[in-house]
Amino acid sequence: MSFEIDQIALAAMEEDDADKLQVPKEFHVGERDRAYNNDWITAFWREYLQNSTDAGAKTISITIGSGVPKGFHKNDPSAKEITRVIVEDDGTGMSMDVVHNVYFSAGASTKRGQDVVGGFGRARILQAFSQVRYSIRTQDLLVEGDGSYYKAYPVEEATRRLALWARNQRIRAADAPTAEEKAFLEAAADARSADAAALAAGPRYVKGCRFEVDLDPLHGDRASRRPTIAMLEEKLEEYLAECDLRCRVVVNGVERARPARKREARRDILATLEPGEIPDAWKDNPRIRLLDRPDGRKDVAFGKILVSEEKGDDLVVRVGGTSMFKRKIYGSPKNLVIELEPAISREVLTSNRDGLKEAYQRAVDHFQKVMSTDARAALEKKEEKQFTVLSGGRGRRVARRVEMDFSGSFQVSASTSEGAEAEASAPKAPAKRDWVSYQRWQFDEFLKDGIGGVPRADFAAFFDALKASASVEATFLGRWRDGTQASNFLTTLQRNGEGAALEIADGAMLAFLCNELRDRRFQADLDESRRHADKLSDLHDVPILKEHLRPDAERLGVEKAKERRTKLLSAIGRADPRNWDPASGKGMKPRKILAMWQVAVDACVELLMETQPRQKPFPYAAGFCFSHASWQYQPHTGEDGWVNALAKYMQPDSADETRYFLLNPLKDEDFSLAFNPSQPNDRAEMISLAMHEVAHVVAPDSHNERFAGALTFMLGKMTPAWMRQVNRSMDAAVSAVDVVFAGARTRIQPLDDEPGPRPGDVLMTCLPRDIEAAATLRGPDGTSELDCGRLDMLESAVVGPEPQIHEAAYAPSPAP
Repeated sequence: MSFEIDQIALAAMEEDDADKLQVPKEFHVGERDRAYNNDWITAFWREYLQNSTDAGAKTISITIGSGVPKGFHKNDPSAKEITRVIVEDDGTGMSMDVVHNVYFSAGASTKRGQDVVGGFGRARILQAFSQVRYSIRTQDLLVEGDGSYYKAYPVEEATRRLALWARNQRIRAADAPTAEEKAFLEAAADARSADAAALAAGPRYVKGCRFEVDLDPLHGDRASRRPTIAMLEEKLEEYLAECDLRCRVVVNGVERARPARKREARRDILATLEPGEIPDAWKDNPRIRLLDRPDGRKDVAFGKILVSEEKGDDLVVRVGGTSMFKRKIYGSPKNLVIELEPAISREVLTSNRDGLKEAYQRAVDHFQKVMSTDARAALEKKEEKQFTVLSGGRGRRVARRVEMDFSGSFQVSASTSEGAEAEASAPKAPAKRDWVSYQRWQFDEFLKDGIGGVPRADFAAFFDALKASASVEATFLGRWRDGTQASNFLTTLQRNGEGAALEIADGAMLAFLCNELRDRRFQADLDESRRHADKLSDLHDVPILKEHLRPDAERLGVEKAKERRTKLLSAIGRADPRNWDPASGKGMKPRKILAMWQVAVDACVELLMETQPRQKPFPYAAGFCFSHASWQYQPHTGEDGWVNALAKYMQPDSADETRYFLLNPLKDEDFSLAFNPSQPNDRAEMISLAMHEVAHVVAPDSHNERFAGALTFMLGKMTPAWMRQVNRSMDAAVSAVDVVFAGARTRIQPLDDEPGPRPGDVLMTCLPRDIEAAATLRGPDGTSELDCGRLDMLESAVVGPEPQIHEAAYAPSPAP
């Protein structure tokens, strides 16, 4: 059996459209009410404002009011009463192709850039399909629609169509069964005629989009879900308060001022993903931060946490300043914002954009848990830190920032400059690296912490030396195997700066630079320790942390902040072990404080090992931390105020088991020493601080249940007998410092020319004349030098000898 079809019939068959799936408006209304059950009116505003900002709008104008219902095409108005919303922007607008193939094509989107959020294709259900009627005026087009049905015309054709719709509606009005119905239809026809006249009188082409949407103010099971004028205005005001839009927003003719609230970026929020969950496009995107984890998974920085000055417990999730949704986060002292990275926001948000996908929600849940136990730690702002470990006679590590040799003729040596054998406790040279990764998004981290185990300050010193040299051969960069690459590195550094230079270096070259700089840091630290060997020989390693050294000029004022910084740096200099001098008596009191702190830490570490039998042994050192107080939330008061750490726990290198327990020895008010070795209350405070920081060994990052358990067990061992033993050890440590400083000479010099005796002069008058004369040398410049050892001997001859003590108990411990 054969089929013969003529060409005309075949052509007619090919032009015949396939049947289409018909989607009634009731489906869209039900989908809107189900999917956006919490608050579809707020979501309605979000979608319109997000579309406008994604389109690059500089101004968004919103009008909310009532209006005459209008029909669509051959249909009369479906609602007797409507609320009309007009949203007009000056963005890019839509072409006819975009209207047909994107806006009215389910699931399609033109939003493919890194700075846009849309792309799910569901927004138009809220914007248009579920509403009474809608129209879109964009570029040279007019779109009119009702539910899934729409008509799109060029402006000239649209003008004729609107006039035709108005005429047909008048014809139907003439046949209306009642006077009321006739008046209603005639009003609708008049509205359509007015639209046609306005379209004909206006420009053919307009920039951006103008959406006109009619909503049913009677639909909804409760008042908050009925789009009345009052409810729409209320929800819009609430929504705009959550946003920080970078464009003008005009509501009913009144420009809305941008919120003056300040939000400070504190930290990134990270989500952990399996390797298969990471799109390939992310791996080469410099704006997406992917961090390696030891278990082979990746951490992605999907947003930043911002802290508002407003008190509250709201957490707003935003993209580009536009709020997506809001949640409560209990335990927070302030309203918080998570600003999502626009480049990955579509992968982070759910399809309705009112929640986060599972992996990212887990990260927020974890953050909320930390907030409930330790809000201050959760919101701590990361700042550049200066961390140094001074190598004492019993030490094993050094990481001090001092001058380094960048020449090509450098050799790492563990021997002393005099050629003596290296100490048994000398630190080992750092291990070499074969590859160091760097991407553009890491530059901010580089400015804070450096890369490849090399601090930012060492790179800065090397870059300065490199830029000052005539060629790469003047530094160790001349030894790099690829001379062309080395020259390009220098040229880029000189022309475009260090960030660009790091970008053009591959992982092997960066590893070479890091290895060389770490070797030079190692040698410089070794030389520095030897220069101070006489001061540090009887000490363990002394870690020194400096952070927050720039006072808040905005709160204190520029002059006061500058004055306080100067005083702080001077106080730090006096407390730095490198500036101690037993011969002149400099540093005796901070040395005693450090000795007492070491005793307190030793005692608490012993308690920890006793009460935590599964805790593995670890090396540690006790030292100082210095910082200026910062304006933060204070959990114990619930208010903002100046906050400073009394002590800190650190393990800066996860590959190194060494722990550091740091005491802040300075007062916040005047930067004088905060502890008096002879005061029992100060000793008790020091022991309490040591116990707190040592408990962090089992819980480094938070005050969680493990931390509380460890601290509770240690407190149970803090008996009166234990306290007496610790105090006896502190007495011995302080006396040992007295022995070291026993031969000190004190120089007394007036620091001003005010009238009357100076404090030093008053002190000298307390001495008998003959003893003062025998122990004091007066200089021609008015200074006095007091021989403390001779003074002690002369006083002993008058008042009798001191009770004999066992010097061995106070002598410095021999180096291991």
